[in-house]
Amino acid sequence: MKMNFSAKTARRVEQGFFVAVCLYAGWGFARFLEWTTHPDAAFTPKPGTVEGFLPIAALAGLKNLFLTGTYDFVHPAGLTILLSAMACALIFRKSFCGAVCPVGLVSDLLGEAGKRAGLGRRASKLLDRTAGAIKYLLLGFFLISIFALMDGASTRQFLSSDYNMTADASLFRLFAHPSRTFLTVLVVLGVMGAVFRNAWCRWLCPYGALLGLLGMAGPCSVRRDSNSCDGCGRCARACPMDIAPGGAARSSRCMACGQCVEACPKPGTLTMRFLAGPVRPWLPLLCGVGLFLGGCGLAMAFGAWDCTLPMNMLRTLYAQAAP
Repeated sequence: MKMNFSAKTARRVEQGFFVAVCLYAGWGFARFLEWTTHPDAAFTPKPGTVEGFLPIAALAGLKNLFLTGTYDFVHPAGLTILLSAMACALIFRKSFCGAVCPVGLVSDLLGEAGKRAGLGRRASKLLDRTAGAIKYLLLGFFLISIFALMDGASTRQFLSSDYNMTADASLFRLFAHPSRTFLTVLVVLGVMGAVFRNAWCRWLCPYGALLGLLGMAGPCSVRRDSNSCDGCGRCARACPMDIAPGGAARSSRCMACGQCVEACPKPGTLTMRFLAGPVRPWLPLLCGVGLFLGGCGLAMAFGAWDCTLPMNMLRTLYAQAAP
């Protein structure tokens, strides 16, 4: 019996897997923090996965890698995740955003919930372009601040600072004990995401902006046969990033998820292509996930995943950073 393996099903399975990984890492990190502040608590190693939520530290680690050739010794997993995500983007578009990033899943689900509730709206071209520039402004700010304004000595000083060493603990406490201001920001972002599909990913995420620009230079794309396309718009309605018909090939938002290809009622009008030939709609996203996991696996095998600082030093640092 032939199985119906859709692009969206594949994407949801992959997203669910990585959400489970992140939740497990969060639980392990909570136990690690408990060990640092309670003398009688059982030792739990710090899970490197939590460093994936520290993109600024990863960018600083990337600059230090370029300058000195040494890998980040404080948050090596964060640097590994950034490098793996960039490799995925270069070859398989924004597959990291489409399948790995848990924030992307939340943003996606908010948009679907808003659509079912009748809240969903399509942004005008002016609003879409204006709001979409925000993520590039944020990306430019971080790149200039780290790669242009920070010299080598300042970069190393930042990497070895107490602030950077315990940045993951500060972020964890922000979500575990949110302030009223932080909750207000989350509510505003949630409402915006329910009204405008994937608003965070489309307009605000600088990480996604970087990966989108890299993806445009790669060999993976969605091609449209303009002669057979009747402009029905089903591809745009199926696209998580709300890309206009035929726009995926030149859009930095494209995640190569293949949902637009499957939604097209005319076979052959939209095709997922890798290098010179057509491929299954779900294949690039699946291969991107495989490449990402392969990069992380290599880092674990060669000692570029876990923090190498002495446990006693980590315990003291995280205990001092506790509120």
